[in-house]
Amino acid sequence: MINWKKDSTILDIGCADGSMTSKLFKELIPNCKTMTGCDINEDMIRFANEHYASERVNFTTLNIEGEMPVQLREHFHHATSFYALNWCRRQETTFQNIYDIIKDQGSCFAIVVEKFSLFDAYRNLAKTEKWKQWVIDVERYTSPYHDSHDSLKEMQQLLDKIGFAIKKLEHKVIVHDYEKQENIKGGIMAVVPFKIPDELYDDFFMDLSQEMQMFDTKKYNFKKSTNDYFLNVQLLVLYAEKK
Repeated sequence: MINWKKDSTILDIGCADGSMTSKLFKELIPNCKTMTGCDINEDMIRFANEHYASERVNFTTLNIEGEMPVQLREHFHHATSFYALNWCRRQETTFQNIYDIIKDQGSCFAIVVEKFSLFDAYRNLAKTEKWKQWVIDVERYTSPYHDSHDSLKEMQQLLDKIGFAIKKLEHKVIVHDYEKQENIKGGIMAVVPFKIPDELYDDFFMDLSQEMQMFDTKKYNFKKSTNDYFLNVQLLVLYAEKK
């Protein structure tokens, strides 16, 4: 889908600890010139530079929703992002910034979390006496498309407004089988942003997973969910070029 030319420079947005950025570069696009991973979390970037930086892979702190440094304007051939742009509340600012930092004829490939029972579970637990003191500011961690009745149309209109030429935009559902409770517990709790006390960790996971099970089966009509060690995530997958 993307023409990975040998002289391409790539920005990976929301790189976290850098492991996925490094893997992406080594396994999928090893012939590209350079790859830069960026994240708003300075600690993550420090870890990424210590463990995954190389001559052609580097990492930098950047808030893709913020004001872009002048030197980044039209600096990259491609931008990629995997499961990160849904953290951005200001979607138009985010995609405008992406448009501005890629070169003419450049492209953006992104996977954005759309709907996820985890977000519904956050909202429910935030209302309970048991968990409300820890499960706070849940909308900050909920995808801006979670409540949308037509997220594809919303995204299409947004990209069109900014000036992108949409080459691919579709809805996908991924189902991950963790096989046993220990694995799914690790997978879910790794992305939970709340500071749950250690002594309540296991109890919180059980309540959270039961809420997810309820929403997956009753709201989204999935046959299997957390009780079967399955995670179901609805996504928007997009590929757009700068005209």
